[in-house]
Amino acid sequence: MGRLGATWGVVLALALAPGALLPGPLEAQPSYPLYYNFKIPLVLPGFSVTDPNSIKTPPIGGVLPPPGSPNDQNVQTFYAGTIAGTLGGVTVKTGKFRYGLGASKSAGGGTFSLTTDAGSTSGQILLTVDGERTTLLFFGVYLGARIEFSLVTKGMLIGGEGYTANGLAPTGFASHDAYMAAVQKAVASTQEATRQQIISAADTNQRLVRDYQQHSH
Repeated sequence: MGRLGATWGVVLALALAPGALLPGPLEAQPSYPLYYNFKIPLVLPGFSVTDPNSIKTPPIGGVLPPPGSPNDQNVQTFYAGTIAGTLGGVTVKTGKFRYGLGASKSAGGGTFSLTTDAGSTSGQILLTVDGERTTLLFFGVYLGARIEFSLVTKGMLIGGEGYTANGLAPTGFASHDAYMAAVQKAVASTQEATRQQIISAADTNQRLVRDYQQHSH
């Protein structure tokens, strides 16, 4: 496994407002999840070589120095792949990600982008490695609300023939109605037939969430 020349930094800040006049514990804001079912083809490692003096970054595909040589520290190993499937009942049109380890062998990160028929999101990936278990946490903004989802795999590869990942993605939507209102606003300018098809697909999310919760317990 090569090392990234620069550490992926991810800072998660939680801002809590004061409790005003009434004492007592602060209650978490409600979160309406979106069901996701992702299909990820085989993910293979890629390599790039950084300039030893950090002056520039040559294009991916440079000559790799022998393992253990001084220049070996300038080799970046990363994983890049695609995502298909559904999110919140809506078809994923395109999905891409790229991640790798940082200076530490147990943490790193990357970036991703994902577009459905209803909208797009792009954001950061936080990576942690615990033994043979790798967790990728994706987080960004989708349809005006925060969203996050995670993929947990064995080893570094998240790909493989027939690999799928499904679960519930916490969001900033307070309810199903709030999610539907965001979808309707996002597709307001599309043609009537297409708009109704997307809205109907998104409306299935409530059932998909309920079914997942029932079968996962």
